[in-house]
Formats: sequence, C-alpha cells, structure tokens
Amino acid sequence: MKTHLSSTTNTLNRRLTLLLTLVTAVSTLLFSSLSLASGKLDATVDRTQVSLEETFKLTLKYNEQVMFGEPDFSGLEKNFDILGNHRSNKYRSINGRAESWTQWSLTLAPKREGKLLIPSFEYEAVFSEAIEITVKKAPSYNASATNKPVYIETEISKPKAFVQEQLLYTIRLFTSVDLSGLNRGDFAIENALLKQVSENQYQRTIDGKAYGIIEMTYAIFPQQSGTLSIPAHTWDVTIQNRQGYRYDPFLTRGGQRLRLRIDSRDVDVLPKPSNYSGQHWLPASDLRLSQNWSQPATAFKVGEPITRTVSITAKGLMGSQLPPLNLETTQGVKYYPDQPQSEESIGQDGITTVNTQSYAIVPNKPGRFTLPAITLSWWDTHSHRMREASLPVQVIEVAGEITTPIIDEAAELPVNAENAPTPTTDLGVSSIWSLVSAWLALLCLMLATLWWRARRALRQAGGDITLPAKNTPPSDSEKACFNTLKTALKNGQNSAIRAALLPWGQSFCAAHELDHPNSLGQLAALSQPLAQAISQLEAQLYGTDSTQFDAAGLAQAVDALRKQPPRRASQDGVIAPLYHAR
Repeated sequence: MKTHLSSTTNTLNRRLTLLLTLVTAVSTLLFSSLSLASGKLDATVDRTQVSLEETFKLTLKYNEQVMFGEPDFSGLEKNFDILGNHRSNKYRSINGRAESWTQWSLTLAPKREGKLLIPSFEYEAVFSEAIEITVKKAPSYNASATNKPVYIETEISKPKAFVQEQLLYTIRLFTSVDLSGLNRGDFAIENALLKQVSENQYQRTIDGKAYGIIEMTYAIFPQQSGTLSIPAHTWDVTIQNRQGYRYDPFLTRGGQRLRLRIDSRDVDVLPKPSNYSGQHWLPASDLRLSQNWSQPATAFKVGEPITRTVSITAKGLMGSQLPPLNLETTQGVKYYPDQPQSEESIGQDGITTVNTQSYAIVPNKPGRFTLPAITLSWWDTHSHRMREASLPVQVIEVAGEITTPIIDEAAELPVNAENAPTPTTDLGVSSIWSLVSAWLALLCLMLATLWWRARRALRQAGGDITLPAKNTPPSDSEKACFNTLKTALKNGQNSAIRAALLPWGQSFCAAHELDHPNSLGQLAALSQPLAQAISQLEAQLYGTDSTQFDAAGLAQAVDALRKQPPRRASQDGVIAPLYHAR
C-alpha cells in the first residue's frame, strides 16, 4: 500500500514540476517581452514660447504607477531654474477600460534668451522626446497699466483672415495681489465657431514687480466674409482682504470687487480666393497625408483582405471641416471602408485634427494592379497659396487563382458607404495583455485541475490527508494564479481580471481542501467582501448602469482570504461559507 502511494505521489510530483517549469518559462518570456513595449514616457509643456521673465510648466507622464523614484531632472539646471516639482498618481475608467499613470509637474524659469532645449529624460529604460523652448526678451508695458494691481490685455493672432480660417484670441489677466474670486461670464461671437484651446497660469516680473497671469486662448473660426466683431465683455474679480481674513466660500465678508472691461475688436474676414480650384475649402497652416498597411502591399492573395489606413493631419482645422476621402475604383480590386475616425487635439497653436479612414482591400483575381494616387487640395494660410497633399500611386502584386471573393458580392458597397465591415487591424498593447492574461488563466486552470486530481488520487490510494493549518503557505499553483490576477488588477483591465479570478479561486480552494468552485457565483460564497467585489465587476462589464468597480476592494478581499482561509466543515467536507449570496 505504501509502495503504491509513494509511486502515485512521485508521478504527480513530476507532472507538477514539469507543468510549473513550463508556466515559469513561458510567463517570463511573455512578460519580459511585453514590459519592453508597455512603458512610455511623454514630456509636454504648456507653452513653447516664453519671455525671460516668465515661468512655464513641464509635465512628464509615465503610463504606470510609480511609488518611489523619478527621472533625473538635473539636466534642466543648465538652462532653467526649477521652481517647483510635484508628483501625482492618476487613475480613470472610461467605458470599462481603466487607465493609470504617474505624472510629474515642474515649474521652470528660463535663465537666458534664445532657443533652449529641454533634454530627453529616461525612466525605466524608456525615453521622452526633447523639447525646444524659445525665450524672448521681456515685452514693454504701458506704465499706466502696470500701476494697477489687476488689469487685462488681449491679443489676436492676425488682423485679417480667410473665411473658416482659425484665429487665436488670447485674454491675459495680470494681478500683483491675491484674488479670492474670478467670474469670466459668458463669451460668444456671432457668425463664428468658438472653442477654448488652452488655459495657463504662470508668473512674470514687470518693472521689478511680480505678477501672476491667467491666460486663456480661444480658437475662432469665422463663418462668413466681412467684418467679424469680437464683442466687449467683462471679467469680475475679487481682491482678497487680508485684514481679519478667514475662509469664506461665499465671499460675504471681505474683498474688493473689480469689474474689468475687455474692449471689442474687429477682424477683416476675406472670402475664399478666386484662384482656389480645390474641391473642398481647407484653410490650414499645415496639412499632410500618411498611410500604413496591416501587411506589406506585396503580400496580397486573391480573396484575402489587407487593410490600408489613410490619415489626414491638419493644423488649424476642426474635424467637421475635413472631407471623407473618395478612392478611385480599380478593376479587379474591391474596397470595403470602415467608419472614419476623427481626433482633435488642442494646444498653444490651436486645434490639430487627425482624420483616419481604413479600407479593407480585397482583390478578386491574381495579377499586378495599380492603386491611383490620393490627392487633397488645401489653402496654405502662411504663404497664401493653394497646395496639394498626396500619396503616390501604389502598385500591388496579387498571388493565387481566380476564385469567388470571401466577401459576398451583395455586400459590395461604394467607398463612402456606412455599413462596411470592420477592417483587420494590428493588435495593440491592450490586446497583447488580454492574450497574456488568457494564457496564464488557462495554465492556472490546468494547475488547479491537476492539483485536485492529485488530492483525489491520494485519497483513493489511502494516503493520510491533513487539513492545512490556518496560516499554511500558499501552494506554487495558487501563487502562479494569484500573480496572474495581481497583474490584471495592476493593469486595470476588467475582462482580464474576470478571466484570472476563477482559476485563482479554484487553485486556492484546492490548496485548502475546499469544495471546487465551478463559477464566480460559487466562488463569491467564500466571503462577503469578495461577493461584493465580484458583483461590482460583473455589473461594470455587463450592466447598463454606472456601477463603479473597486479593484482595490477585490485585491483586499483576496488578500484577506489568503491570510485567513475559511475552515472546512468537520463532517461532510462542505465549506462553511462566511457569506451566503442572496
């Protein structure tokens, strides 16, 4: 009997060792390769042009949570004084997709005039881009204005503009005293589209006096030619009263109130030039076309789709101003377009829009085909002339034999149709994480099943089975599944968390001689906090309400179970649950 038991145990131990070795090797390979691609460090500034007496803000964003350490900022000290350095950890969840990052915000003051370079920073083997800052001589100011503790100035990017061309209108509030209130009121312009593109706060020294500046910039798009009038409006400010001051959120006790008037301004709006022959009127400071392919253009096969993605990048245009691209048809090749995607970004130079359109290209016979060039005319607002952005003619080679296309002829649509199939796209980092999590969850499930079978075989072989002590160390199988779950929690991907949760629960129950859970509902019976976290997770993934999933709460519930596992019932082996799901 003992010989049979020893043989069974040795066989199972060899199987577990082999499987654990496989898990360790594959997991190490996946996570090491993924870690090289996942880290990202971005550097941005609120302004790229400042005067010698101004400050500006540098922001570094690293797309993971950092508890200790920071990039080396000593390279800044050659050209800038570092007046402040603040780190914050951010988290947000949009439509079930979680994102977390660490952000460093630095307040900098230039040491001299000219073009100064913010160097590239390194953190965890990833690098940010260097940024060039232009530092100009401090401007001169009206002496009567600088004698006031609070005053306003405005600036318009140009006195003349073409219809639908972007104008930048900037309002600056200067204050040498502390303010306890600011009301900017409503601001609208007739016959124009208006969009706020930036709001900055910085400092400037004027005639030896320090001023705080609140700067707001609006993008204005005139919609008809003629005179555009930017109306007069007012800002109401309250100067903080320091005598006997205490916190007063309703400003009922103190402070001098000022009403600052902003004078109206007129802009001459020109019509579309008569020598412009483009199909669409696109006044921009820059416009470019770019493309990429899901596979090399030489890899075409009859009936198999390859996705071509074409992007329009336009500075000074909104997404609504960019037209769809109409591709010319080619004999022997069919186009199946996806819905266009438009993304606007705002900054010191106003609005920049990237309009992306994808097409699944399916050849229906072999041979050599020429895809026509793509051309888009636009008006250069700097040089005041018409220009063209274009992609060259593309020649593709198609292998295979003439056959019926994969996509039914009835599904063929014109290029500007709306009900087109979604094209094939490359997997991003988030897709890689999902594959990794699914792979590890599958391995954890295999480990849990093997462990349960081992226990069962030992019982059948007549071996003594000792219930684990209260603080028995976790098994290797449970540890591996727990690490998978912890990784999914760290990355904030709810679907990966759900995929990893049940395999961990099964290996946990197997390690502690608890009944094998076949669903998350059975696993929830282990504890009330775990049941609550699972309910939130399911509601976040599949519900229609705005239930928020507390990942930290799930992590705490799992940690509590690992530290103090439920005790197995003494009679029939049934778990005595701490919480009964209702």
